[in-house]
Amino acid sequence: MKYKTKDYANALVEILSEDKMTDKKISQSFIKLLERQNDLKKSKEIIDLAEFLLAKKNKKKSIIFETARKLSENQKKILLKSTEKGDIVKERINSELIAGVKIIIDNEKQLDQTLLKKINSLFKN
Repeated sequence: MKYKTKDYANALVEILSEDKMTDKKISQSFIKLLERQNDLKKSKEIIDLAEFLLAKKNKKKSIIFETARKLSENQKKILLKSTEKGDIVKERINSELIAGVKIIIDNEKQLDQTLLKKINSLFKN
C-alpha cells in the first residue's frame, strides 16, 4: 500500500513529538520504512513537510527568503531580525526574480519585493 507524503510527514511529526527515541534512531527507522515501501524518492518532500508541520505544532513559523542571488552575510542578518528563535528559515535562489526579495511565511503569506513583480505590474496596467 502506498502512503501519501502528508501521511508520512504526520507520522514523523508524531514520533518526533513523543521524544521516546533519539533523533538518530528515528531517522534510521524512518529511512528503512521508506526503503521498504519503495518511497525513498519522496524523502526530501516528506522531511520538508514534516519540518513545516512540526514548526506549526510548536507555534513557530516557516519562513523562506527567495532571492535572485545568494544573500550576503549582512543581508541575512537584516532579514533574520524579523524572525524568532525556533522559526524555520530557508533561503531559496530563483534567478528569474532578477533582484529583490520574496518572503514566504508558512506557505500562505507572501511579501514580494522583487524586480520581476514590479516589471510585471508595469505591463498589467
